[in-house]
Amino acid sequence: MELSWTLKIVGLVAILGLAAGMTSSLLGIGAGIIVVPVLSLAWDKVYESPQKLAQGTALAVMVPMALAGALRYHFGADVEDWRTAIPIALYALVASAVIIGVPLLFARHIGCTDFLGHVSWKTAATMSIGAVVGSVWLGAPLANALPTDTLRAVFGVSVIVVGIRMLGWHMFIISLLNRVGAA
Repeated sequence: MELSWTLKIVGLVAILGLAAGMTSSLLGIGAGIIVVPVLSLAWDKVYESPQKLAQGTALAVMVPMALAGALRYHFGADVEDWRTAIPIALYALVASAVIIGVPLLFARHIGCTDFLGHVSWKTAATMSIGAVVGSVWLGAPLANALPTDTLRAVFGVSVIVVGIRMLGWHMFIISLLNRVGAA
């Protein structure tokens, strides 16, 4: 079963990419922390292997997002510097299309077409645009504007929250909070 691409779905995927790009360039973490859980849950009833598809798609989105974020940090992250931001965003998207597309075309050219296909390329392409915008115009400029101690604190809290979530302790903590609130 294939996902129906409506304008609403395109917008939601682009917003997810925007959040991923902003978080990634703000904290220097992979966006898979945001993208994989959301896509995996969203695709749970749609695809046979939603977790694998979500992970592969998140990895594909990381290419343009990481490239845009690294260049934005290198060349400066002033939010008002459009003369730097626009070429970085365009370069990241075009370079990533070449970096990812050439091996795919080469594989097809030599007859390697029987793959599992654990990447949703439509999702990755749409999300990449949002991720590059989030990285270039939101995350990197915000990180540049924040004091180092604030960035460290936000990063530390993020790591703790993600760690709790990944260990599955969030349900335990929620049940404790519910008990305390009921008492």
